[in-house]
Amino acid sequence: MATSPDDFELMLLIEQQDADALAQIYDRYGGLVFTLGLRMLRDRGEAEELVSDVFLEIWRRCERYDPTRGAPLAYLVTLARSRAIDRQRSAAFRSKTSLSGADALDSAKASQSPDPSASAIIVENRKRVRAAMEQLEPLYRQAVELAFFDGLSHTQIAQRLDKPLGTVKTYIRQGLIRLRDCLRKE
Repeated sequence: MATSPDDFELMLLIEQQDADALAQIYDRYGGLVFTLGLRMLRDRGEAEELVSDVFLEIWRRCERYDPTRGAPLAYLVTLARSRAIDRQRSAAFRSKTSLSGADALDSAKASQSPDPSASAIIVENRKRVRAAMEQLEPLYRQAVELAFFDGLSHTQIAQRLDKPLGTVKTYIRQGLIRLRDCLRKE
């Protein structure tokens, strides 16, 4: 029985324009990116577009991934978070300039539910991440949740937690390291 390539190998294959490698990374983490997007954006259509944007960017700009800086999963989550924040800012700008009736109608027509296999992957990834998050110390967990699930900046988190900015950055970094270690154990 052939073993499937690990995430690092898949990213190398994606850099060589291997579409099957992209499909495998998508199958592994598309649900997680969607769940993160849904949590941050609170809109299914926006979350679906976020997933498309993230994986399209991985395909088109694969050279941006640097394996010496972290695991592919960390890169994906960071990229997803960054793009979700971009979408939040864009939505805030659009709301200031007011939505037209057609835009509101398009938003309401967004897909209501993913297919069953995608739902199963989302549920499985959600359970894995929740279990890993529950193993974090409360301060680390809170900082990671505020940064990645609520989309707050480090400065906003420092204000909310009434902690120095450097401390918040340390909480987030240590939380992500411990989260990664928990997820790797599986």
